[in-house]
Amino acid sequence: MKAKKILILLFAVMAFAKVSEAQVDSVFWFAAPWVTPSHSDNVPVKFRISTFNQTTSVRLYQPAGGVDITVSIPPNSLESIDLSTIINTLEAKPADTPLDYGIKIEADTLVTVVYEVLTSGNNPETYSLKGGNGLGTEFVTPFQTRYPNWNMSSGSTQPKQMFNIVATENNTTINITPRTDVVGHPAGVTYSITLNAGQVYTVENIYQNVNVPGRSLAGSIITSNKPISVTISEDSVTGVPRTCRDLMGDQIVPVEVVGNEYIVNKGSMHADVEEGIYVVATENFTEVNITDLGGTTTQYLNRGDTWNYTITDPLTFVSSNKNVYVLQASGFGCELGSAILPPINCAGSGQVSFTRSNNEGFFLNLLCPTSAVNDFLLNGTNTLVPGSLFDVVPGTGGAWSGCQIDLSSLTDIPVNSVNLIENTSDFFALGVINGGQSSGTYYHYMSSFLRRTIIDAGKDTTLCNGEPSITLDGTIKGATNTGIWSTLDGTGTFQNATGLNTTYAPTPSDYAQGEVSFLLRSTGSCNEVTDTMKVNFIQSPVVTVDADLEYCKNNIPSIVISGNVLFATTGTWSNDGNGGVFGNPNDLTTTYTPSNTEINADSVALVMTSAGSFFACDNDKDTMVVRFTPAPAVDAGTDISICSYETEIDLTGVVSGATTTGEWSSTGNGSFSPSQNDLITSYLIDPADISNGNFEIILTSNDNQNCLPEYDTLLVAITPEPSIDITVDDSLCATNTLINLSGNITGGFGPEWSTTGFGSIANDNALNTSYTVSPVDTTAGYVDFFLTTNGVCSGQYDSLRVHFVKSAVVNAGPNQQMCENAAVQLSGTINSASPTGAWSSLGTGSFTPGNAFLSTVYVPSAGDVGNGSVQLILESTNNYGCPIAKDTLTVTFKDIPTADFSVNSICQGENAIFNDNSTTGMGSITNWNWDFGNGGSSSVDDPIHTYMQGGDYNVTLVVTGSNDCTDTITETLKVNYAPIPNFTNSIACEENEIFFTDLSSIPEGSISTWNYDFYGFGTSSDRNPSFSFPIAGNYPVSLTTVSDAGCSADTTLVVTVIQSPTADFSMNPNPALVGETVNFNDLSEGTNLSGWFYDFDDGEAANEQNSSHAYTSGGSYNVYFEVTDGNNCKDTITKLITVELLPVLPSGFTPNGDGENDVFIIRGGPFKSIDFNIYNNWGELIFNSKDQSEGWDGTYNGEQAPLGVYTWTFVVEMGNGQVIKKSGDVTLIR
Repeated sequence: MKAKKILILLFAVMAFAKVSEAQVDSVFWFAAPWVTPSHSDNVPVKFRISTFNQTTSVRLYQPAGGVDITVSIPPNSLESIDLSTIINTLEAKPADTPLDYGIKIEADTLVTVVYEVLTSGNNPETYSLKGGNGLGTEFVTPFQTRYPNWNMSSGSTQPKQMFNIVATENNTTINITPRTDVVGHPAGVTYSITLNAGQVYTVENIYQNVNVPGRSLAGSIITSNKPISVTISEDSVTGVPRTCRDLMGDQIVPVEVVGNEYIVNKGSMHADVEEGIYVVATENFTEVNITDLGGTTTQYLNRGDTWNYTITDPLTFVSSNKNVYVLQASGFGCELGSAILPPINCAGSGQVSFTRSNNEGFFLNLLCPTSAVNDFLLNGTNTLVPGSLFDVVPGTGGAWSGCQIDLSSLTDIPVNSVNLIENTSDFFALGVINGGQSSGTYYHYMSSFLRRTIIDAGKDTTLCNGEPSITLDGTIKGATNTGIWSTLDGTGTFQNATGLNTTYAPTPSDYAQGEVSFLLRSTGSCNEVTDTMKVNFIQSPVVTVDADLEYCKNNIPSIVISGNVLFATTGTWSNDGNGGVFGNPNDLTTTYTPSNTEINADSVALVMTSAGSFFACDNDKDTMVVRFTPAPAVDAGTDISICSYETEIDLTGVVSGATTTGEWSSTGNGSFSPSQNDLITSYLIDPADISNGNFEIILTSNDNQNCLPEYDTLLVAITPEPSIDITVDDSLCATNTLINLSGNITGGFGPEWSTTGFGSIANDNALNTSYTVSPVDTTAGYVDFFLTTNGVCSGQYDSLRVHFVKSAVVNAGPNQQMCENAAVQLSGTINSASPTGAWSSLGTGSFTPGNAFLSTVYVPSAGDVGNGSVQLILESTNNYGCPIAKDTLTVTFKDIPTADFSVNSICQGENAIFNDNSTTGMGSITNWNWDFGNGGSSSVDDPIHTYMQGGDYNVTLVVTGSNDCTDTITETLKVNYAPIPNFTNSIACEENEIFFTDLSSIPEGSISTWNYDFYGFGTSSDRNPSFSFPIAGNYPVSLTTVSDAGCSADTTLVVTVIQSPTADFSMNPNPALVGETVNFNDLSEGTNLSGWFYDFDDGEAANEQNSSHAYTSGGSYNVYFEVTDGNNCKDTITKLITVELLPVLPSGFTPNGDGENDVFIIRGGPFKSIDFNIYNNWGELIFNSKDQSEGWDGTYNGEQAPLGVYTWTFVVEMGNGQVIKKSGDVTLIR
């Protein structure tokens, strides 16, 4: 391989408002891989350290070794530290040995670091140090699995595949499970090593043909109990089938930093070299999908499995359901370089600063959200990175785009120039590929890997409970600097839950549980990170005192105060120093006497403070306030003097202060209206109050709360009321010219007369005087007089209007003719100032309501009627000195008819025939007015009326004679109720019994007979009969009912008779044998059949549609079958079945004439035919029968056969056609 110039990169990774935690950091750890010196040497090697806008002090040293270098780097500069001179104590070799060669880099500001293996020309590579993102406790190593290491000639240091580990803390235990055989350890066997801070350890593959399955370190698993850093490296990798050989490697990140979405930019490899990516799973059952222009390919991986996928399109999208590593082997021609790719989820940078140090091919891989493709600036301009260069990444739904930009032109990016690429709207990923087809390849990503969030909720602490607030100081940096606080078990509140530095107000339940755990959770677009902090509470003193007290200033007792102290030895009382005195301030329960100053100030604060805290917490205190409220102020009003005629006194009381309510009372006997509890009310004076001469009214406060009542008194003095009375008549005849005035006044008060008239009073101040009437007074018709007094009771007076009246004019009314049974209506008139009068009679009748009414009624006596007439006189009364006036009328009496009628007894709905039987003594009857008592009426003499409802009716007849006199009679007619016929019936099925149920009723009485007519098919006088119709159809059925009073009614209802099913069934076999199963199958016709019943005539039955049965005894059986449909209609049928017994014979018989077992006969059957033969010992036929009822009686040719054994045969045909042939022997015994 040809010599290769060095590319020096300076990059800065910044989020838009913060610096990301990734390649940009202030602390870096690194384990340098060893490189064969036999290829193109292994030196020089350099650390490239880039600064940003501050001068930075950087220390590079070996914590466990001897190197310690400190440099100061200007802002925005690159420092190269060459460690070629210590290469043998820098590279981690030999393998399987802890070495003190680890490098730690510390800076006082953020920097970036790249480790470059420059060699003497061939086999170069760059390793991008990941800072904090490179540290972790679990790693799965990604390696390529397509290309082998170069197997050099004998005597050379053979290049190897390896990974190198550096510990960051002492006593770090590391567990390693190599995927293949390594130096000192077999494949698949986990082993452990222990390293101190700065020590390194190399796991070296013993094979060089790593492209052979099972011989690559890809998928090896590393775990540790403390953070470590891991470098992967492959020396002199051959780009088969070509012969280029290149160093490949990178510092990898732990499992927690990798993601599940990646985008791959294709490089410039020869097609036959098959540029590719290597996907390594971190968990079992991981589904990986790779999408390019050709579609999506899916592979399932377990932890440590590697999938090599050949890249053919410019952009490829990798996604998985669990986190995976993606390592890309890329370059120029067959010159290889490798880099682990950053995920696109929660990764990337906002800006990257870089420089170019040689004139080799120079390319940038750019990946970003599609929405940001037009927002790139390179050195402040968008001309070099226009949005048109970008293509949408397949499989991302248009969300992501990428491109590879060729910036090899020295005009675009001059050598040694410092360049800044940025995106103004979103994060992006940046990879750098430098080299050519005849030189080596440098490949690594400069943008941020997973933007790790570093969170610290603070240290656990202990506080005294009762602390009003807890100060929380959390820090979040890296991918985000925002978060939110919550409690895992608390119930308090945060002053600002989204502020990293905030306070928390605990609740009593927080204190009671003894601790509160706080959770600080990061927020933002990246993965959530949490940290917890716990506060333990120790018990502070707790002081509690009684509730505040309140006393009225007119009711202050000895004040008892009490407090309680917990978690302290004692407590002490104190006040505000205004003169009050404690009984003993060191007693938890004591007394307090307030001073006048405190009482006048309306309150005093009493404080109890704890002393002697058990746990050295601050003392607690609690305060109670004793308040002093004003006593009520009461004002009943000023004293008063009243006249004894006063009936009530208006009261307006005022109550203020502790209450605004009060209650009136008095020393008198009166009452208060509307209420004695209303401050504004009236006192209703009792006569006894007047007789006592004076009394007191008292207003007393009530609802005084904690005050004593206050009161005020109003004195009432009473002056006796004079009695004033004018003793003159109020009406006089208009002919009088002088009116005598007189009156009475008590109490010694002097009189004073006055008038509205036009005459004159002889002496105004004399009780007895006179008034001379003026003609004007008479014309006016009246004159008014007033008698008054002076003094306290000056408001008293009496008045009188004297009317001047004319003589009365009386009219008794016209003479009247009245029927002898009628009262006389009188309406007299009297024209006078006082139109009153009185009636009198020359007869013996009476006046109602009385004779002193001008309009009244005269009820003549029998004597008056017998005399034929009577005179009635109306006289005026209250004549005011004028003469009495009178008038007379005469009443003549007429004869009246006599009303009478008869009527026949009827039933409801029948006609009632009314017969008039009225008579009259003179003249004739001219009018009849009937009221039938049901709203009906008539004016004929003998009417006919129909009553549609039964019941008792009051019938009234009014008859009128030819002289217009009437008479009235009322009689009660009883109309007998008719029955209300009704009935219902059961389901009506043809040829099935239908049950009729009487529902008839009658409001009064009872029903005595029922008659049914079944539409000519029959009748019944039963109340609830049954009947059946022969065929289906609609049948009008009539019911006639008769009551006990002989009233009848009928109704007709249509009975719908529905078709019944037709029962039928089959039996197979028939005849059957005993024990043989007979199948009974329903053959019934009908719709919606729902029930079946078989009676097998042997005590057994079944209720299924198709049944089976085996008879245990032979004979004939009548099988009864009943079928029921959905309307409960039934039909039945009976069929005969014959059950036959198989032929059987006994093994012996005794023909001795005793009547038992005398005949040897075939039993069973019945049989259609039989052929029965018996043979003796010589085979001679001695008996034959073809009749089932005939058996062998033990004789042969009329003689008894000898005892012995005989042979028999028979051929029997059963009723079902079955032929049975059998033979055997029988023993004859006597």
